[in-house]
Amino acid sequence: MRIPAYLLLAGVTLWGCGSQAPAVVSSQAQDSQRVSQQRRVATRSTGVAIRLAAQGGAPRLYRLPRLVEVTGVLRGRLPPLERVIGLDAESEFLFVTTAKQELLALDLGSGRVDTVAKEIAQAALGPDGTLYAVDAKKRVVSLSRRTRFTWPQPLTGLPRELFGSTDQRLVAVIPQDSHDPPRLLIAAADQPPAMRQIAAGGDVAATRWGDLVAVASDSGVALYDPLGRRDPTFVPLADKPRALAFSPSGHRIYVARRAGLGLAVIDRYERKELDGVALPGPAAALRLDPLGRWLLAHPALGDSAWIVDLPIKRHTGAIATTWQADLPAVSPDGALLYRRGDDVIALRPDSLTETGKVDKGAADLWVLSSWLPRGSGLASQASTDVAADTVGAEGPLYVQVSTSRNPDWSGRLAQDLVRAGLAPKPRRRAASSAGPSGSTSRASDVLPASAPALAPRAPDPAPRRVAGTRCARTDDRRPRVGREGRLGHRAHRRARWTARGARGLGRRGAVSAPNRRADPE
Repeated sequence: MRIPAYLLLAGVTLWGCGSQAPAVVSSQAQDSQRVSQQRRVATRSTGVAIRLAAQGGAPRLYRLPRLVEVTGVLRGRLPPLERVIGLDAESEFLFVTTAKQELLALDLGSGRVDTVAKEIAQAALGPDGTLYAVDAKKRVVSLSRRTRFTWPQPLTGLPRELFGSTDQRLVAVIPQDSHDPPRLLIAAADQPPAMRQIAAGGDVAATRWGDLVAVASDSGVALYDPLGRRDPTFVPLADKPRALAFSPSGHRIYVARRAGLGLAVIDRYERKELDGVALPGPAAALRLDPLGRWLLAHPALGDSAWIVDLPIKRHTGAIATTWQADLPAVSPDGALLYRRGDDVIALRPDSLTETGKVDKGAADLWVLSSWLPRGSGLASQASTDVAADTVGAEGPLYVQVSTSRNPDWSGRLAQDLVRAGLAPKPRRRAASSAGPSGSTSRASDVLPASAPALAPRAPDPAPRRVAGTRCARTDDRRPRVGREGRLGHRAHRRARWTARGARGLGRRGAVSAPNRRADPE
C-alpha cells in the first residue's frame, strides 16, 4: 500500500506543531501530593461545649474534641433549667428557660443572669442574634443588641412553631380550629402582622434566615415564602413525609419518610426531588451540623442515631444513644457528642473514634458552639491548632468566600471562618514574574493556613519546528484589536505567516526558509 508523499508530510507537520514538552508539575500540585501522604494527627479544636446543670448551678466549659474542662472562665449560677434556646456568640449571651417558664439570659463574659420574660410559651433565636419570646398572653418580647423591647400588639394566637427571621421579624405557625387549617404569620415590632393560610400537615421547618418554610403534608412537601414574594409550591413524594430539615445554606430539604427506607432530598430552587439518601430503616427525626457536613437521623424504632456523610450521601455508622433536644449533635468543629449511660462521649463521626468523655454528664444540658472566651488563651491556641490541622488526609481544603470593602462585614466573615476551623493566614505578596506574554502572576495575598503559596506559571515550552513548516506561536495571548475593530498588526502578521506555511506545504513540499523565524514576532 503506497501512501502519498503529501499525506506523510502533513502528518509530520501536525505532529511538530502540536507536540509539547512534558508538562511541568507546579509546586502546588507537588505540595498537595506530599500532603495527601501525611496522616492526620489531630482533629480541629476550635469548638467548645458548655455544660449546664439541670438542677441548677454554675456552667462549666469544655474544650473539644477531647472534652477537657477549662476552669475559671465561666461564672454565675443558674436555677434549675428546662431547655436551651440558643447562644449568640457575638453578644456572648446564652438563653435558657427554667422550670418556672422564665426566660433567662446569661452573659458569658461577666456571669450576670437577667430575666428576659416570664410565663414563656415559645422562644426562638434569630439569625442576627435577636431573641423572640411569646408569653401565655400572646405578647412578644424581643432582645436585640442588649436592648429589651415589648411589642405593642400581641399575636392573634399562641404559636405552635416559632422561627426567627432577618430584619428582626418572627415567623410563626398559628393553629386554628379543628376545621380550619393553620396559618403562617410574619410580624415585626413596627409593622402589623401578615397571615396566610398553609396546608394542614405534620412537621414544619424553616431555613436559618426564615425566608422559606416547609410543611409536610400527606402526599408531599409544601413550600411557602413568608413575605409572599413567590407563590407557594408543592413537591409531591411517593411516601408520606414524617420529619423535615433544611441544610444550613437552605438549598436542600431532607425529608424522612414514614414507611420508606432512607431520606428524600428536595432542591429548594428547582422545587423537585433529587437523589435520596439510603438508610437501614425509616427515620423519625433529623438533625444537621452547622456546616452541613453531617446528618444525624433518629430511627422510628429503638434508641440510636444513624450517622450520614452528606457530601457522599452515605450512611457511615450508628451509635446507641437516647435522642433529646440537645444531644446527639455535631459541633461546628466536627465532634459528635452523645449520651452513653450516665456519661457524655465525644467521637469523630468519620471513624467513630472516641476522643473524650465526661463522667456523670448525661443528666445535664449541653450547648455546642464555636464561641471562644475572651482573654482565656483559647482563641490564640485554637488558631494555632487550626493552622496546623487544616490539611487532612485528602489534601488542603480551599473555601471560596465573598469579598467586600465593608470592614465590619469582612471582620465578621473572618471570625466565622476562624470559628469554623478555616482560619486564613496572610502571606507576603510574591515577586512578580513575567510570563511568556509579558503578563505577571502573583501569589494570593490571603491563603488558607495550610495552602501552599501559588507559584508563578512556568513559561510555555518552545514549539517544535519541522523543516518546511512555519508554526504559529503556542502561547495563550489574545490578538490585539485595532482602532477600526480589525485584528492588530502583530496578530494579523502571525495569521498570515501561518496560512503561508500551510499553503507552502502543499505547493513546495519540504522547501524551507532558514532565514525566517517560526514565530514572526
